[in-house]
Amino acid sequence: MIGGIIIAHGPIAEALIRAVEGILGKTSYLYGFSTSELSRETIQEQIASVLASADWPDETLIMVTLKGGSCWHAAISTMQLYSNISVVSGVNLPMLLSFVTKRNGRQLDELATMVKEDGIRGIDKFEGLL
Repeated sequence: MIGGIIIAHGPIAEALIRAVEGILGKTSYLYGFSTSELSRETIQEQIASVLASADWPDETLIMVTLKGGSCWHAAISTMQLYSNISVVSGVNLPMLLSFVTKRNGRQLDELATMVKEDGIRGIDKFEGLL
């Protein structure tokens, strides 16, 4: 199994986890936190703390809100210290649903690509006809 960490500005991470669990039921190894008022170093420390948990899976997909933001930079900096982390930006509900339902039996890189593609597929513009 692959663990998931959601890092977001404001309470978005926690809200996304509640939404996923409202749809799919309780899930394990999915942790989210807000970066409000946190330095990049503190964000990295929080990620490291999750990864150091005794029962945390060997591989982790970190999903962040914004490419180029503090969440992204902290996740990328942490990824450079660990060989078993992948990072995807633009976290949304379709990505998380994909992550939770597809993470068993897959390689981390394959899962990261699938989650990214499913997140993009979940974005659309209504054209007025059903």
